[in-house]
Amino acid sequence: MIVEVPGYRLAEPLGAGATGVVYAGVRLADGGSVAVKVVHPELVDPQYRDRLRREARLAEAVVHPGVVRVHEVGGERDQAWLVMDRLSGPDLQQLLDSEGPLTPERAVELLADVADAVDAVHRSGVIHRDLKPANIILDDGRPMVADFGVARQLASLESTTGLDLSGDAWLHSGTPSGPSLGSMAGTVAYMAPEQWRGDPVSPATDVYALGGTLYALLTGRRPYERRTLPELAYAVAMLPPPTTSTPYDEVIHQAMAKNPADRYPTAAAFATALRAAGEGAVGPAHAEVSAGRFGWSRRLVVGVAAAGVAVLGVGIAAMVVHGRSAPTDELTVCAQDATVRDAPRSKTVVATVYRGDRLVPIAARDGETWVHVRLPDGRTGWSLTDYVRHSC
Repeated sequence: MIVEVPGYRLAEPLGAGATGVVYAGVRLADGGSVAVKVVHPELVDPQYRDRLRREARLAEAVVHPGVVRVHEVGGERDQAWLVMDRLSGPDLQQLLDSEGPLTPERAVELLADVADAVDAVHRSGVIHRDLKPANIILDDGRPMVADFGVARQLASLESTTGLDLSGDAWLHSGTPSGPSLGSMAGTVAYMAPEQWRGDPVSPATDVYALGGTLYALLTGRRPYERRTLPELAYAVAMLPPPTTSTPYDEVIHQAMAKNPADRYPTAAAFATALRAAGEGAVGPAHAEVSAGRFGWSRRLVVGVAAAGVAVLGVGIAAMVVHGRSAPTDELTVCAQDATVRDAPRSKTVVATVYRGDRLVPIAARDGETWVHVRLPDGRTGWSLTDYVRHSC
């Protein structure tokens, strides 16, 4: 299909995603190079075009070297488009696909700068709502955040019914080849629990996505890799954040907390904690609000609420995981690739345990971040409390 945008000549597609296709473009007035994002027609309605223009105006007011500028927003009937800066490099997802995981140093350098840019836009009153590696584009090696405040999720985020599964919009692929369930999972993999439920979004929603993006940069994999929507919904709602066996696991863990109140309060605080972890330190904000602070029971309540809409909407009953204080019997580790360390917050890994491995807790109480455990071979070490549960 030939797409015409008044005032611009479009050339080859630069990439495609769940919300639209980005083309290389030339501004007819002066020959300047731009990027033009054309939104998928089935996502466009009058209300969407109005919101697109409103939020683009907010984004235009933000001047930050790490934010892709939006120059113009237009649309008519079933069309909507955005004209943005055209950048020189690939996005981070393309980089991961071609080169694999980044070094921790490179990942921290890039994502801390991204978090600074995200914080600047938050202070302008805009929430991104679709942060992921594909929306971070390199320009001469510098990370730039794209689609700020104008990316529409696959269902209305103003609704209170969560992700809409009634139609086929959620099947839109992240690739030009057509609908694919696997691609769909990649699109929603960075959505916070409150987005699945249809609760109001906040800066904490983007902090969650920053944590998921950090995991992706360090491992080359999406957080909670699942092939189906029910599996992904259950994982986001119920399972602890995935681990990387790096000093950044605690940063990921707090950023991806189920309850928005337990995440870093700002994207700037996330950046500070990330840089501190890279230097072998744990910042005050990170130490104060940890995964274990609210205990197994509270995490369960938040998780069940998050899973309710998405999982029940497709007829899947979630298994309920029960926790208790001061456990004395054997526990089952349900997180994949959990690490056992020689001391709390230590960088020295004693062992890696996997889903279903049996551990014996030596001491644990609700509210503690770490639990002392005995491994099957008799060795002992420390694991994050949220990675230890009574059943899978």
